Amino acid sequence: MPLIKKRRRSRRRSAIKQETPRQVMAEFDGKMNRAVIVDEEDDPKMYLVHFEGWNARYDQWVDESRVKFNVPVQPKKEYETPNPIEKKSKLETSKKEDEKAETGSPQLSHQKSYEQQRLENIRRNQEMLRLLNLEGLAAGLRKPKKAKIVKKLKKTEKPSKPSRRSLRVQGLGSDGKKLPDNFKGLATYVPDIPKLEEGSLQVSASNKDFLKELIGQKGEDGGKNDSPQVDAPTLAYAHRLSELCLAEKGVSKVTKERIYSVAIHPSESSIMCAAGDKRGNLGLWKIGGGVAGFHPHGNVIAGLLFDVRDSNRLYTSSYDGRIRMLDLKAQALSDVYHDPDTSFYEINQHKSTASCIYACDVFGVISAIDPRAKSLGESWQLHENKVFTVRVNEANPHQFVTASLDRTVRVWDSRKIKKSNPKALFELIHGLCVTGASFSPDGKHLQSCCNDDLIRVWECSKMSGEDPDPSSQIRHNNRTGRWLTKFKCEWDPKQSNAFVVGSLDRPRCIQVFSAQNSAKFKLTMRLRDDDYLGSVQSVNVFHPTLDVIASANSSGRCHVWQKYN
Repeated sequence: MPLIKKRRRSRRRSAIKQETPRQVMAEFDGKMNRAVIVDEEDDPKMYLVHFEGWNARYDQWVDESRVKFNVPVQPKKEYETPNPIEKKSKLETSKKEDEKAETGSPQLSHQKSYEQQRLENIRRNQEMLRLLNLEGLAAGLRKPKKAKIVKKLKKTEKPSKPSRRSLRVQGLGSDGKKLPDNFKGLATYVPDIPKLEEGSLQVSASNKDFLKELIGQKGEDGGKNDSPQVDAPTLAYAHRLSELCLAEKGVSKVTKERIYSVAIHPSESSIMCAAGDKRGNLGLWKIGGGVAGFHPHGNVIAGLLFDVRDSNRLYTSSYDGRIRMLDLKAQALSDVYHDPDTSFYEINQHKSTASCIYACDVFGVISAIDPRAKSLGESWQLHENKVFTVRVNEANPHQFVTASLDRTVRVWDSRKIKKSNPKALFELIHGLCVTGASFSPDGKHLQSCCNDDLIRVWECSKMSGEDPDPSSQIRHNNRTGRWLTKFKCEWDPKQSNAFVVGSLDRPRCIQVFSAQNSAKFKLTMRLRDDDYLGSVQSVNVFHPTLDVIASANSSGRCHVWQKYN
């Protein structure tokens, strides 16, 4: 094949294309083929030819010696739908034309020579097989093997065995003989259900002795019970709690979101509750009246406290680092303290030192804030992690307790705390995070609520050493999860040895525990109401002077337990 010479196309090409193309015979690979002149150059005389029916990549520049002019112009074919009669003749004509075109195409000529060589190789191989007398053997190897036909065996269905029946069901005796017609089987057992008697019932003598023994009285046998199970004060307290219930007017939606804190106003003329939720909303609800809503904070309201000297003042603490005061009488809301770099949790106050509010925060710092001067008095770094609660001992204004995420409860004396290296009076180690701890109203007991499903109670008079053991441990499910507010135990100001806590039991209820005869704490009362209570009451608090309990759930609803007329 001659070397294809690439040249720069002249500007005359566009003009030539507009004229009628000149048909010539051009040489390619030693053979003349019909072509069309596409472009030309004068110095030297060269022509760019395009072979008809070929791809444009075979276009090439040729000189005059490889071009023959004066070739008759071949008209273009007009394609028409052939008649059925002429179809055969036209097909034969097209085959002849294809054979002629094959002789002129360099690509087809190359294919033809390859095909001839392939046929020659086949002929030579067959001749060799014939000489070696292996043609018959080769033909035998090419015969396909017949596939074996495997017949599936039909499964024979075995006759099903009759179900086994006992001889008695078949009407036969143990010897296989037929039972007599008057034979009767075993009688069907029918439980003896006693008939329910209506009206007043008499208690048996043994039950009378048990009830009298329960309350510490003498039985009919004249014996004395030196260690009664329930003492008279506890029994009277349980009787008062049993009268508490819910009513339609004692249930209301107070806040929009989950409630984190609840406080009850000390007034005895009317019951009023305050609740703070996770969005910084504050709701005031008067039982039987309406609900007033405020938005004093931009985050969770974790602490609520009515001033011990002026109950018209309500203090709030929040995760946004603010402690604010709502004056109910003046109807004004003011800032008490603001630290934008921290988050406050609970606040507490002692009645003898009303000018000091203790606040705990997320960094384990306890702050003593003066609400009159609206400034920070003192602050101590008492824990390495966040502190959930701080509670002052009502029997000792200088003593307070803290519960922290670092799994400890620590008792402190504000007069003995050093700034550099504070040392607690007692450090009580727990298994998991401690969500709450507080002293009883008389200061004789200390309780803690922990996520290890235990409520621990210590007798303060018997506490000694660095980590004293609790006098009572109550198994209680405290795994509230992420959607419920953490449980905290709240003491009853009227009953120094009793506290209330929420419960995850079903049906939903709240539980009151108390110590009987100064012994271990046990469950005293479970308050439930199937008509008005259907959710977990995470936050609970007693009224200071009345037999009233306020509880709240995670949907912003408050419930007031009291004796309704």
